[in-house]
Amino acid sequence: MVGIISLVLGLWFWYMIWASSLSHRTVLMKFVPEWMVYITTGAVVGIICAGRAAYWRPVGKTPKYVFEMFFGGFCLGFVCVLNIFDVHVYLFSTKIINYESEYEVVFPGPAVGKFSRCEAGLWIKDLHTNRWMQLCTNKKDLYLNRKSGMNRVWVTARVNNLGSYISDYKFIYH
Repeated sequence: MVGIISLVLGLWFWYMIWASSLSHRTVLMKFVPEWMVYITTGAVVGIICAGRAAYWRPVGKTPKYVFEMFFGGFCLGFVCVLNIFDVHVYLFSTKIINYESEYEVVFPGPAVGKFSRCEAGLWIKDLHTNRWMQLCTNKKDLYLNRKSGMNRVWVTARVNNLGSYISDYKFIYH
């Protein structure tokens, strides 16, 4: 039994890390209600946990116990659906598109974790969603792949009705 629980928890942690890494290259359409879905799912799971705690509450437990169960359920529901839209775009992409886009390089790049940043950031305008997305890169990759006069980028993206997953990009001359 302990082995099965460990396996399920290990697979869940692997999924969360994988889904989080997908989100760094995914840009969603503006109409996707990302935070509303996350908070609603967390609230529903929290209410279920609080209702169960209120119904089965042992004698002597205070309403604080019910609130703690709600909060724990809320966190569990919230974390379980986090990045679900990014996973949907990656797994259920309807087509792969290629397009030429403008770009901008900024220093430093986007945040990585709580206390770190990428060395450089590459802003790419996604044609499918018509939104800008910042990718993490470094000075060495920019030096090796981008030559003087390369003012555009050739992007390969997996797309569906919710957004785009940028799978590859190459600097090109315009």
